Amino acid sequence: MSIKKILFSFIYLLCAGFMQADNNNGLVGSEMCIRDRFSFIYLLCAGFMQADNNNGFAIVVDPVTYDNVRTEIELYAKAIQEKEQLVPIIVIDKWGVPDSIKNELIRLHRQSKAAIEGAVFIGDIPIPMIRDAQHLTSAFKMDQKVFGWHDSSVPSDRFYDDFDLKFTFLNKDKDEPLYFYYSLAPESVQYLQPDLYTGRIKANDENGTTRYEKIRAFLKKAIKQKYSRNVTDQILFFSGNGYVSESVTARIDEKAGILENFPWLKHQKNGIEYIDHKRDKAIKDRLKTEMQRPDLDIAILHHHGDVEIQYMNGIPLPKSTTEEIENIKLYLRESLRHAKEKGKDLDTIKVRLSKRFGDLPMSWFDGTFEPKVMVKDSLFMRSLDLFIDEFATYRPNARLVILDACFNGSFHKKQYIAGAYIFNEGNTVAVLGNSVNVLQDKWHDRYVGLMALGMRAGRLSQYNPFLEGHFFGDPTFHFTPITSSTSDINKALSDGSESFWKKQLKSLYPAVKAMALRQLVDTGKDYSALLLDTYKTSDSYLVRMEAMMLLSTYDNDAFIECLKLAVDDSYELIQRFAINFIAKSGDSRLVPAIISVAVKNNTSERCEFNTKMAMALYPEELLMPEFEKQFANITYYTDKQTVHDAIAKAIHVNTHKWKNEVDIICDDSSSVKKKIMNIRMLRNYTMHENVPSLLSYVERAKDDTVQVALWEALGWFSLSYQREIIANKAWQVSQNSKYTKAVRDEALKTYYRVTLNKK
Repeated sequence: MSIKKILFSFIYLLCAGFMQADNNNGLVGSEMCIRDRFSFIYLLCAGFMQADNNNGFAIVVDPVTYDNVRTEIELYAKAIQEKEQLVPIIVIDKWGVPDSIKNELIRLHRQSKAAIEGAVFIGDIPIPMIRDAQHLTSAFKMDQKVFGWHDSSVPSDRFYDDFDLKFTFLNKDKDEPLYFYYSLAPESVQYLQPDLYTGRIKANDENGTTRYEKIRAFLKKAIKQKYSRNVTDQILFFSGNGYVSESVTARIDEKAGILENFPWLKHQKNGIEYIDHKRDKAIKDRLKTEMQRPDLDIAILHHHGDVEIQYMNGIPLPKSTTEEIENIKLYLRESLRHAKEKGKDLDTIKVRLSKRFGDLPMSWFDGTFEPKVMVKDSLFMRSLDLFIDEFATYRPNARLVILDACFNGSFHKKQYIAGAYIFNEGNTVAVLGNSVNVLQDKWHDRYVGLMALGMRAGRLSQYNPFLEGHFFGDPTFHFTPITSSTSDINKALSDGSESFWKKQLKSLYPAVKAMALRQLVDTGKDYSALLLDTYKTSDSYLVRMEAMMLLSTYDNDAFIECLKLAVDDSYELIQRFAINFIAKSGDSRLVPAIISVAVKNNTSERCEFNTKMAMALYPEELLMPEFEKQFANITYYTDKQTVHDAIAKAIHVNTHKWKNEVDIICDDSSSVKKKIMNIRMLRNYTMHENVPSLLSYVERAKDDTVQVALWEALGWFSLSYQREIIANKAWQVSQNSKYTKAVRDEALKTYYRVTLNKK
């Protein structure tokens, strides 16, 4: 061992040991005096190790976990230094308060030497439970006034890694000591752009195994992976029941996207495997078998989910009339059992269910509550999905697992699926998961191609952030770069200049070119002309997708022009996202684009579904003339009149879908409860043409609860062509003392949200 390494080890242990001496927890507002005692030691540790001017990495651990896992943590830190060329800085959480941890991370990120680029939270690190920030999630919209704080808050480490977000401390949970509730402050930025990548290694005691044993085992596994050579050449993706409308087109195009991210797989046998839930009656055994392959690198799993369940199959498709009848009977029995659990009148439910299927015989409900039948049904239903207790004998080996599912990343719970993957004897060391429910239309694997060049896995979450999206395991994990001829991707992401990234626009590797576009936009300059030109000229699905996504942050004429083109893109994901953007825009210039999608013989079930949703947000008087104009020139339909009538009906039905709800909101005679229920609808369905009426009403509304709810809902109109008038009115209200503080604060949030004040 060199003198340098010996000295490093001594100071490293001194740093860790000294910090361990004081075990007092602080309080909000006073804990910083404790932190200041360690500032010199931290700087000494970091400064000494900074011989090569490397970035730092924070290992944040609670005192008890550090006492129990100290050896493995120090070995993990050593591996980070040796294999990642990062300066490891151990931060003992002496405070037990999120604010103090965040302040320390900010300090370490801004220090002149060994500035940290990321952090990992090991053990029982406080969990920020975020309220009043549902617009930063992809889909979470639970009523905070109806549901308890446990359920209506979002567990999120964006509190720690996005320094521009400002929060107001609300409360510490009495029953769950790690839960700290915060409200997103009105004066905060209202978008996500994390300064660090972060990850969680959080375990719990269960089945005779302590949390510390689990963490020790995981760190040993993570260290082993760091000293292994493994390129990305084995990828699996899976589609579960009911996901993205079960669009086969979406899955076909997903493979095309994977091949752009990892082009060498085109010339390799069995480089990509796909499993569809319809392959078997119970698909999980086939999936588990594939996931246990020792050479598997990345697994992308699309399915519905819960905290402890991966939902795989629905009721299998029948192959005979007998099977179909048995499936219906099973559905009836399960529905009746659920009704009983909720205390509903079973006779009423029977009649309702029978009529739903065309006056089915009441005998089809027979056996619902017979023990043998209940056991049989239960075993069958369990066979369809993957439960957390099955991980006792299940050894997934994919190094990186992307859980495109709701709740699988609920790390605030005692057990959670993402944790089951990392605290396992298999080789999984990196997992992306969601702490609450999640939107199905997400770009789940954005920038994943950079993993092939050695990008650290934690950056996948950093550069595609959602409030609910989290990384679990070792965020510094990376695969062996597929080539040594490229620049260090991690160094480039930390230090790359604008000129450097401009050069990368000429890269032949789509993932690099996409990230180059992102890095240029993040300079704060207007690159919309470049983005539009890139969309028009690029032959890469991923690059075109990236250009469109980045143009949405400008939301200008270039973005509108891009959407007009994107609805006809050959890549299903681009087309699907474009339709969603058109819905969020409401701009009349996009009417021909949405009609062009509506009149084509669309082969994507999800695009067809999204188109109907988009039509609901445009007035019929604009859509119908454009429809008649375009449809008149179509000659390829075999039964043109029938198709014409079906589309015309869809336009009429969808454009009137939410009219009654808006009338209820603006009707002074409607109850507060009914108003708020319908106001919440506006978060999903931004009724652009009704904005003037809604703004007029919110000024004269007598109940500030209604005003707050309506201003919050109008904050979801961030891409609407009406956002300017929303912003103007929101600012006026936020500065007007005649309104309550709650109303002014919510109006201020909405102002910042719809003005698109992005870096």
